[in-house]
Amino acid sequence: MGGSIGLTLFFGLFLAVGAAMLFWGGRSYYYSLEAAHWPTTPGDIIASDFRVNSDSDGDTYEAKVEYKYAPDGYERIGKTIAFGYTASSGRQFHHEIYEALPVGAQVAVRYDPSKPDRAVLTHGVNRSILFILIFGLIWTVFTVGILSIFLLSEQGAGGLLDNMVIYSRN
Repeated sequence: MGGSIGLTLFFGLFLAVGAAMLFWGGRSYYYSLEAAHWPTTPGDIIASDFRVNSDSDGDTYEAKVEYKYAPDGYERIGKTIAFGYTASSGRQFHHEIYEALPVGAQVAVRYDPSKPDRAVLTHGVNRSILFILIFGLIWTVFTVGILSIFLLSEQGAGGLLDNMVIYSRN
């Protein structure tokens, strides 16, 4: 009994991680497409940083910006470059973004008219979104596959014995 509870919790955790990746990727995908239809307003880059994060797996890079914009006369601060944009090991990719967005640059800010605090500098599906969707899908399918193997192995010989005729046993 305890083994099946542990197995359920183990695979439940892995499925939850896969579901979270798919949810986050799907949400980013949705907003990245929606942003193409949002109105724009002028904005100014007020902070720009190129971050290098180092750990035992190596370095990851990320451009971080803050921009101010006022779509309805009320000044807001945005930090989202693109929906789904995250750090990765591609230094040149992130450095080009950082160099394109120096402090003082004027940019067009796309904002959600129903929620003006939701804003972004660019729209469209990007590689970060595709990566998280593909990775989340592979993670989830792999977890379901391994779970299926465990469940099938616990069925025992019942499936074979149900269709077997035994005339006598010594």
